[in-house]
Amino acid sequence: MDLRQRKVCPDRLEEVQEEDSFKALYVIIFSSSAHPDTVAYVLDLITRSQLEGGAELLTRTTHAGKEGIILEIGATIFRLLEAAEALEITKEDKNGNIKEFVFSNLEFFLKPGLDMNNLLSTAEKQRIILEELLGIRSMEKRALTGYPNIQLYPGQSIVQVCKNNHIIDCIYPLHEPSELETLKKNWSFTKVPIGDVRNYFGEAVAFYFTFICFYTWALLPPAFVGMLQTVISFDISRSHVPFAIFKMIWLTLFLEYWKRKSNELAYTWCTLRLVTIPKLHPTFRGRYMEIDPVTKLYVPVYPAYRRHFKVYCISLPLVTMCLLFAVVIMFIYFQIEKYVINTYDDGSLFGYILTQVPGIVYAIIVYVMNVIYAYIANILTEWENHKTQDSFDNHRIVKLLLFEFVNNFIAMGYIAFYEQDLNMLKWQIAVMMVVNQLFNQFQEAILPYLLQKYQKKWKEEDTADLFPRIKEILEQRKMWTYEGTYDDYLEVFTQFGYVFLFSSVFPLAAALAVLNNIIEMWTDGLKLCYSYQRPQARPVKGIGVWQLAFEVLGLLAVMSNCALITMSPIIRSYAPEMSLSSWLLVAVVFEHVIIGIKMTLSYLISDVPKWVTVAIQRAQYESLQVLKMDRKIKTKEMLKSMKLKNPEKLE
Repeated sequence: MDLRQRKVCPDRLEEVQEEDSFKALYVIIFSSSAHPDTVAYVLDLITRSQLEGGAELLTRTTHAGKEGIILEIGATIFRLLEAAEALEITKEDKNGNIKEFVFSNLEFFLKPGLDMNNLLSTAEKQRIILEELLGIRSMEKRALTGYPNIQLYPGQSIVQVCKNNHIIDCIYPLHEPSELETLKKNWSFTKVPIGDVRNYFGEAVAFYFTFICFYTWALLPPAFVGMLQTVISFDISRSHVPFAIFKMIWLTLFLEYWKRKSNELAYTWCTLRLVTIPKLHPTFRGRYMEIDPVTKLYVPVYPAYRRHFKVYCISLPLVTMCLLFAVVIMFIYFQIEKYVINTYDDGSLFGYILTQVPGIVYAIIVYVMNVIYAYIANILTEWENHKTQDSFDNHRIVKLLLFEFVNNFIAMGYIAFYEQDLNMLKWQIAVMMVVNQLFNQFQEAILPYLLQKYQKKWKEEDTADLFPRIKEILEQRKMWTYEGTYDDYLEVFTQFGYVFLFSSVFPLAAALAVLNNIIEMWTDGLKLCYSYQRPQARPVKGIGVWQLAFEVLGLLAVMSNCALITMSPIIRSYAPEMSLSSWLLVAVVFEHVIIGIKMTLSYLISDVPKWVTVAIQRAQYESLQVLKMDRKIKTKEMLKSMKLKNPEKLE
């Protein structure tokens, strides 16, 4: 039965369910006020043949009254496999080699006991559906059907335009109940099923959980050393040089071995050899079309000078203003704290509690400013109109990292190197770690889970008369939207800074981080499995620009800890006659020695495991041999054909 264009009335839902076994992978819900011509136009583009510029997908439409028009989207297995080849998805063949999937060579990828329907994971199928939907683009500048005031630009995703203008209320992949239940059962405080996470949520989410697991295990030695340092000396002004050196060397070992782990996983998950052809961002708006020199296809073009003007003349000044505002708030906090300490620090319990209030309030203000700035960064990055997904991601992450660094670490540097109050620095780090992490976990996981349970109970009466399939779709619609791994990596980045930028001052930070990460992994699983819509699956080769961010932070950690070591009274007591400039010179020399050790370790530790290199070379060799064999067969067939047609020429 042709499901591509069919409207289903509410009273026929049960009948339709029995008619076919249509498998919905994605859902688009149009607003109840959406213009009928626009809905029909988008539906036609989704179901139209590829030769006619459509996506050639299967759909099932349900009019759900005030809930809007529900469009379930799926595809035949042949359409999915065909699109998998077009998207250059890599799979493991029967010989264990990682190769680009080729539909015509399907038999090479079908292992014993594996049929076509299970060759692609649900995450891969949903990724294909989304790529096809967002790939429906306008070829010229014109008005959107049904909305003459909404302008379409060349190369702009029509589905994304409808979503941005609230014609489409939401678009999301559907949860797979059986796979989700398995994931819930296997997830616990002590275990994160990385393989199941990758198959269900995609590589981007799986890489985040793998990174935080790897990071947490790697934190155990610094946590043990930090506790040992605390036991040996309770006076934080005494900086233990061997412990600080160990932690700085550990940073290099951790980051280098993570590169190896990342490349190993990327090869195993078939993403190491992703083709680097730029992928258009869904919101990109071109001014005209021209032929791309690489793909030879028409692509939208937006003048680079316009984007540069937006980035450097508008966004950069606004970001700078936000950073300056954060610095001003920091100085106001220090003045208030000094006033409270001078006025109320009388040795009583009440006075002690009162002196801690400014630090707690400042931690809350920092958290609120981070949320507001993240919203501003998103708006600015969208407005800058970046052409590729990578460019969009990098500009957004840089904005977030700059504010995160200023908002969280400039105050620490001020206390450490200007005020030189190590006791205050220790307390500030402890407060920021505890308050930030508690707020993040409550806001990201606990609160959505509680609201979801309450909302589900409250909505049961409104959806009681709907067919179970539609009821489940609407329940998932009410779930929170997972915006990606940006916020999750930001939390780890901030914690990483707290632990290592001033590790010689607060050695227990690593132990607190281990405890927090164990809880974080469980609460992140809780929010993804219970409270959030299924994320959009994204194939990645690693953690991307975050790798560079952690390496830069590690380099700054070496500088700050070397400075703190030379500031230590116990170190200065060995040469009390030395001037401040001489101690600064010692700090610089010590810093360069540590950096030299880090660079040596980086050179000695290969980024790619040897077995991965061998596996890639073996696959390339076998592919070359197959190509040579095919050429020989074709040559023989050609000669045989020539002999039959012109036997006198070959005698």
